[in-house]
Amino acid sequence: MSTAADRLRALYTGHGEKLRFLIVGVWNTAFAVVLFNALLLLGGQERYLVLYWVSWVCGVIQSTASMKFFAFRSSGGFWRQTGRAYFIYLPALGLSTLLLWFAVAVVHMSPQLAQLIAIFVTTVFSYFGHKYFTFRVPLAVGEVPSQALVEKDDAGGASL
Repeated sequence: MSTAADRLRALYTGHGEKLRFLIVGVWNTAFAVVLFNALLLLGGQERYLVLYWVSWVCGVIQSTASMKFFAFRSSGGFWRQTGRAYFIYLPALGLSTLLLWFAVAVVHMSPQLAQLIAIFVTTVFSYFGHKYFTFRVPLAVGEVPSQALVEKDDAGGASL
C-alpha cells in the first residue's frame, strides 16, 4: 500500500521543479501586484505604463533571487544570472506592456486587472526561458528535470 508520503515523493520526483516554480510564481506575482499598486497610489493611474516598467525592473531582481535559490537551486553568479533574466524578460516585457496598454487604453480595464492578465500570459514563456537560459539546466537524454534534484536531496542537499 502506498502511503501519503510515498505519493508526495512520487509527485515531487516527477514535478518538483514545476511545483517550486509555481510556488515562486505565486510569490513573484504577489510581489509584482503589491509593488505596482503601491506605485500607482504614489504616482497616479495615468502613469501606469512607466510605473509598470519600474515595478518590472524591481520584480526581475526579486524573481531571479527566488528562482535561483528555490525553484532551480542554481549555482553561479547572481548578478550574471540577473542579467540573463533581463534578456529573457525583455520579450515578455514587450508582450506584457502591449497587453497592458491594450487592456487599459482600448478595453478600458483597470491597470491592476490588466497587469494580472499580462503576468499570466507571460508565465509559461518565463518558465522555459529561466530553465534553459537564465539558470541553464542541462538535460541528459531521457532525464526528468526534477529527477536530479531528488537525487541531490537524497544525497543530503537542500530539499523542498
